[in-house]
Amino acid sequence: MNLEKNAINDRIAAIMKDNKSIDDKLKYTSPESLKKALKDKKAKNNDELRKERTKRYNLEQEDAEFIRECCQYLQKLGIVKSQRQFSQQFLNKSQDYLGMLICERRQPPINILHRLVQNLIQIQPLYEDKYTISNYLDVLINKGNQLITQKLLKYL
Repeated sequence: MNLEKNAINDRIAAIMKDNKSIDDKLKYTSPESLKKALKDKKAKNNDELRKERTKRYNLEQEDAEFIRECCQYLQKLGIVKSQRQFSQQFLNKSQDYLGMLICERRQPPINILHRLVQNLIQIQPLYEDKYTISNYLDVLINKGNQLITQKLLKYL
């Protein structure tokens, strides 16, 4: 994930440098046809820049998005009624924790992900006779463990 994020950041920097170069050329270019071509290239660069920034944002939000997905699924099952209840019961945090995490675009620490995975593991036996629910809980648990592993690998 870090390599992908670095590649995205490098691409964003290259596009911004190219746009600056285009702006400089536009200042000193007189033929209208050349100006139009430069403006079209800059518009394409800006489109690509938006896409790259969206990719970077999505990568940065992967952990919070996982927590939100778990919350929504547990709400669907009727285990929790709100994000606030989920924050307290499954993350052992204040009732505003998940909302703050999402709103402020923060990365949750490893212990929060671990606590959530452990709580999912604890409720999974309640649904062992319901194959679809148990399977999806398995998917969430595995995804959580992968995110934890990725975070731990950053420290090596």
